[in-house]
Amino acid sequence: MKGEVAREPPTAEVPEEPEALERRIRDLEAELQQREALLEAAFASSYDGLAILSPEGVFLEINDAWARLTGTERSEWIGRHLDEMQRRPGIPRRSATRQVMAGSWPATTLVNARDGESVLITASPHLGPNGEVLQIVLNLRNITRLNHLKYQLERDRGESKVASVAQRRAEYLGSRLRAAGLTDVICESALFSDVLLTAAEIAEFDSTVLLYGETGTGKGVVARLLHRLSRRADKPFIEVNCGALPESLVESELFGYEPGAFTGALRGGKKGQFEIADGGTIFLDEIGELPIASQAKLLAVLEDKIVRRVGGTSSRRVDVRIVCATNRDLRELVAAGRFREDLHYRLEVIPLVIPPLRERPEDVKALTYAFLERMNRQFGRSHALSLEAVSALMRHDWPGNVRELRNLLERLVTVTRAQEIGLDDLPEHVRRLVPRSSLADEGGAELDAESADRVAYRARVEALERKLLNHYASLSRSTYELAERTGLHQSSVVRKLKKYGIRVRGAGD
Repeated sequence: MKGEVAREPPTAEVPEEPEALERRIRDLEAELQQREALLEAAFASSYDGLAILSPEGVFLEINDAWARLTGTERSEWIGRHLDEMQRRPGIPRRSATRQVMAGSWPATTLVNARDGESVLITASPHLGPNGEVLQIVLNLRNITRLNHLKYQLERDRGESKVASVAQRRAEYLGSRLRAAGLTDVICESALFSDVLLTAAEIAEFDSTVLLYGETGTGKGVVARLLHRLSRRADKPFIEVNCGALPESLVESELFGYEPGAFTGALRGGKKGQFEIADGGTIFLDEIGELPIASQAKLLAVLEDKIVRRVGGTSSRRVDVRIVCATNRDLRELVAAGRFREDLHYRLEVIPLVIPPLRERPEDVKALTYAFLERMNRQFGRSHALSLEAVSALMRHDWPGNVRELRNLLERLVTVTRAQEIGLDDLPEHVRRLVPRSSLADEGGAELDAESADRVAYRARVEALERKLLNHYASLSRSTYELAERTGLHQSSVVRKLKKYGIRVRGAGD
């Protein structure tokens, strides 16, 4: 046709020569072998424990780190099903693998490995081209070991002084608490430090956390730490005390209600706490008190992240991280038929046990002086504690934990008339734990034999230091003047005054 441009016939591809084709195949095979060798080396040398399972839960391969962290040789894992391995002593029974097998991933769980070390297990699927699960990959990370690595000895910048592991731990924990805006948290004991450090490590994960601890141990503090160090920190943090909700209002409070759902309902309905917490964290305190009828609905929320208001016909999807707390043994409640077993398993993804105050004597002492300073400042007092009073406070069991100690210090500061709070000012059930002693006024006289056995040398030195600082503080108008009188550095003076709850005469220093 006129105007058409003649097209040249397509050029046929010239087949490669057999030798060139064989050379290309050999090159590709060599490259593939190199990649396989690299992957095997990375798998074998990984510091984290790695395991590969079939979609049905059979172990196909593990690396050396997995065997070392679990204390079980490779030959004991390969070819065995997850169920069989979890029946063995020392193998954790909580499993992130089951969540992946049920179609929910990635999944994480925190468990205790041998020797009491905490390990975090993450399970992720390896998917095929059509989205099918080909294998399940487990990553086992030793949280305890990582903490020790973070606090290992290192030289201060520009100085030859080497900081101790304990100091590094305290510095790191302090930085995490500052980042969370929780600078008023007092923590001197290794037990409570470990809890807070573990909480800081797992805060970035959305896994459900179950906090165990007696009333007043600080479960709310840990819950706020988990939220404020998470990616949800700028979203709502909603706290619900399940034990304080009337049984008839639990579901409407948690999940909301539609207009006209019941007599007395608001005309426009009401959002539930889960909807209010959307995007953030909901803290369900005293979860063991939740009525059995409401537990099924909570289980559905955990499974699907969908809530339905009371009286409603449609569902709403919510994106919340769930943190729960209890002072009850949920296993006992399950055995008594008062708590759903399936809900217990869904809540206890990452359990954290907060030790009571009686197991943290270092915290008792630090909290005592911190509360004394706070109450003195709040009520305009300048009280100090006698050595015998401090000794009695440290021997008390504190069944009410931190809350009981704080309330007692407030009472002592407000009702005690003398400047020094002594043994006689304490309640009878506290002061009877310490016998009368003949401690010298200035710490120079001999102690009787019975008291010498009971009162530590360090405590006697601190008692003398407190008395001396009290004396010089009454003569000084500022911490700088007090430093000149004592020959101490001003920063040391400030630290010691804070420790003992002492104030100088000058109001501004």
